[in-house]
Amino acid sequence: MVSRFKVHRHRTGRPHFDLRVIEGDRLRNWSLLRQPPVRSGERRLAVERESLAAADLDRRSFHEEAFGDGDVTTWDEGEVSVTLIGANKLVLDFQGTRLNGRYEIRRLRWYPGNRWLLLKA
Repeated sequence: MVSRFKVHRHRTGRPHFDLRVIEGDRLRNWSLLRQPPVRSGERRLAVERESLAAADLDRRSFHEEAFGDGDVTTWDEGEVSVTLIGANKLVLDFQGTRLNGRYEIRRLRWYPGNRWLLLKA
């Protein structure tokens, strides 16, 4: 399924990056404390946040329970092909300005909470 994505730089009490991917009619969100990986083999811890409506992708401000309110700027955007490999793994093929190529995002079963690992393949 080909869809849209954005990576926002979110200015809150704790500045961070948010990976936002439209999946069907909902917007899935993962927070990353550092910028997304751009070289093969790099990994980042990603915490999945509450889902929103797909129409919220272009908002200029977001509220997150963990970080509070904050304005966002677009760090990257483009198209993404999403392939679901079970409930705990997604393969993402990004075609953006900074993010290009194949990425995987996997749920960490051994870590409590809604933690995922984003890695550049």
